[in-house]
Amino acid sequence: MNEDIVEEFNEKFATVEEALKYIADSQAKSEFTHKRDSKRFAKRQEESERWLERIERLQEQTQRHLDHITKVLRFNIEEYEFQEDKIIEAGEVLSRKRKR
Repeated sequence: MNEDIVEEFNEKFATVEEALKYIADSQAKSEFTHKRDSKRFAKRQEESERWLERIERLQEQTQRHLDHITKVLRFNIEEYEFQEDKIIEAGEVLSRKRKR
């Protein structure tokens, strides 16, 4: 098996220098690819963080709107209940005046 590897090496490279050049080129290509991929990853990470920040802002805004709607509805319901009590009181006063 070792002979197969040596034979394959001899077929691929005529000299040790060619083999070393191939290894150096492969390493340089690997480093370039790693740097490129790192930059792409960093860019995607940054985009993801901006997207998450936007989602958080939208959630906060939505929550503020819901809080406001709840407050307005609560006010309207309380106001309606208060008006209902006033109407009942006025009706009682008017019914007493009629009976006299």
